[in-house]
Amino acid sequence: MFMSFIFASLLLTCIKVDADDDIPGGYPINRFGCTYPCYYGPEEEKCQDFCKHLGGGFGYCYMYTCYCEHLPENVPQIEKQGVFGCTNGQWEITTEAP
Repeated sequence: MFMSFIFASLLLTCIKVDADDDIPGGYPINRFGCTYPCYYGPEEEKCQDFCKHLGGGFGYCYMYTCYCEHLPENVPQIEKQGVFGCTNGQWEITTEAP
């Protein structure tokens, strides 16, 4: 029993799982190059709706910013979030093109 536990532990340490690398996506940005703020809870539903409005897949809050999976290439976006010098304030979903 102990040997099988050790074998399973060694096997799991050799397996590298990077599920996030397989899903394309990004942080949508507005015309000023700012990302959209996202706070966990009810605000996360706004992010999900916003991502679907932009033609993407699932949306969620990540590091207090709205992240969308499978965004079309024509949607302005950044792939990695850094420190930005802009404040976003509140945002609303509209039918206007971004």
